[in-house]
Amino acid sequence: MIFGLGRVMGKMRSVKISLAVFLIFLLLAAGCGKEQEGGQANAGPITVSTAKAAVGQLDNQVVVSGKLEAVQTASIVSKVPGKVAKVHVDVGDRVSAGQVLVTLENKDLADRVAQAKAAVAQAEAALSQAQAGLKAAQAALENARINFTNAEANYKRGKELLAAGAIPPAVFEGQYELPYKQAKQALEGTVPAQVEQAQAMVKVQQAALSSARAQLALARSSYEDSFIKAPFSGVVTARNINPGEMAATQPLLTLANIDRVLVRAVVGETYINQLNKGDKVQVRISAVSAQPFTGVITSIAPAADPTTKAFPIKVEIINPKHVLKPGMFAEVQLPNGEQKQLLVPREAVVKDGERDYVWVVKQGKVQRREVKAGESDGRYIAVISGLKAGEEVVTAGQESLQDGARVTVKN
Repeated sequence: MIFGLGRVMGKMRSVKISLAVFLIFLLLAAGCGKEQEGGQANAGPITVSTAKAAVGQLDNQVVVSGKLEAVQTASIVSKVPGKVAKVHVDVGDRVSAGQVLVTLENKDLADRVAQAKAAVAQAEAALSQAQAGLKAAQAALENARINFTNAEANYKRGKELLAAGAIPPAVFEGQYELPYKQAKQALEGTVPAQVEQAQAMVKVQQAALSSARAQLALARSSYEDSFIKAPFSGVVTARNINPGEMAATQPLLTLANIDRVLVRAVVGETYINQLNKGDKVQVRISAVSAQPFTGVITSIAPAADPTTKAFPIKVEIINPKHVLKPGMFAEVQLPNGEQKQLLVPREAVVKDGERDYVWVVKQGKVQRREVKAGESDGRYIAVISGLKAGEEVVTAGQESLQDGARVTVKN
């Protein structure tokens, strides 16, 4: 009995100890709970960054790329074969239209010009002589007309005198009829033939002079062709000839006008009708500057390229300092034509499954509000509904926010 009673008393002591431990645990848990409640109650406002919703336009510009080209370029070749006497320019030199770039050896061409000039002078003298002969023949013809008129009048008077018996037939024939016949022969035959001959001689000499002048023009042209000139103002971009070498059909120099440069690019069919000739666009050329250049659309193809199925366009850029070089890579930012929308920074919109929401700050507290978001350009996002312009939204610090929480704005 005593042994059994001892066992019962031991079990009772174990239960008392367990109850005591359990009570201590409850007290500790209650104390911790009060401390946590006290900590939340005493917590200060949460620091956040904010931004105001504003009406704007997304930067979803269409970007097309291409390489810069000179607005005008030419490979300079010689019109006539010959040995190069002097090259007046080198790569990088700026030249004006009409400036001599290369001179060929041209002594023989100069001699041909001198000979042609002499031939022209000789032909001019021959023509002058023929023209003088024509004038003399024409004067003789006029005198023949006068002589014939006088002889005819005398002849008629002589016939009257002969008929009246005032003169004998011998006198009529010798003094009236013979001079009349001679004058008539001169007017109708001899003198006109001389005029025709003089006129023919003038024509021959005119033809000879025209031929001589043509030969002179040809000689001068060949001589001028020995001075190879710039067809337009520009910059020498290549030199392929040196003095003493033969100028044939290969390009001697390459000339480019880079006062203006252009970008050739292609635009898809869904966007081409939004562009107009004369539109100003921004062109980024990173090799030159971080700031974009202003270009103008100067050409829009009316039909798509059969290979690319896109529409070629040309954008021209003024380049007065020649900092833009042909061959540089360029990106043309075409206007997107989108309407203005309500925008907020991309970080302000928080996704919760398939729903979007923002934290709106009003009177130092935040309110969770569901919105309908639209397109984004990476920096801003369009808000289609659920928000008004001017409302302040949280852009950083949303992680620890609860509806109605007090916040401090630090931007």
